[in-house]
Amino acid sequence: MPLPFLVSLFEDCTFSRAGGVMVWTIVPEMAHLDARLRAIAPMGYSLVIHVRSLTPEHYVSTYPERWVEIYTERQYAMFDPVNLWARTHSGRIRWSEVPVEKLSPAGTLIMDHAREYGLNYGCGVSRSRIEEYGTLSCLFCAREDRELTDGELEEVEGIFNQLLAAVEAARPLSDIERALLSDLANGLPYKEIAHRQGVSTETIKKRLERIRDLLGARNSVQAVAIATKRGLILNQPASGPE
Repeated sequence: MPLPFLVSLFEDCTFSRAGGVMVWTIVPEMAHLDARLRAIAPMGYSLVIHVRSLTPEHYVSTYPERWVEIYTERQYAMFDPVNLWARTHSGRIRWSEVPVEKLSPAGTLIMDHAREYGLNYGCGVSRSRIEEYGTLSCLFCAREDRELTDGELEEVEGIFNQLLAAVEAARPLSDIERALLSDLANGLPYKEIAHRQGVSTETIKKRLERIRDLLGARNSVQAVAIATKRGLILNQPASGPE
């Protein structure tokens, strides 16, 4: 099942305005991987990478356009059993293996509605990192004629892992830079951040200049906001007094 994000039509695929096209620019093998997914999933696939607060860093969908519209309008993602499974699991599963009624009272209705658009069989692959980073990534594939074979399931998961690795490798910030932004997001002053990283405050300021350039941010506050939205950092609430 697809997820309810604002999308726009690009060539014969549906993309989010935020990141769909970007996947094609940062993953050199995307055209080949897209072709393989279309062969395995003739009725379409939905890829979301680093979802945070219902906003994905990257989103690609080749599902029937009308189904995506209905799914979005009716907010099916809140009750879609496949989507609910993906939020709490890391792994792969056939749609027929998902405990539909256990996960969602409206699950059967949604699955039946999907079948009206040829989405009879499918699979889901998920990497839930909500507790660590507040992000979720998943790939859903659909067929009209039959269940996916074990080999196809394995290939879909392999493609998904390849895409995640490519996106992660293309991320502009180093671990040190992400730690710097996380500290800023949590309200630490430059002096304390510098002490944590074992450098001078001037070095911290220079690193922030580079980070702003990489993210296209006007200032440090915007840099934190951009990094948070993309799932590059996760704000941690203050622990409070003992």
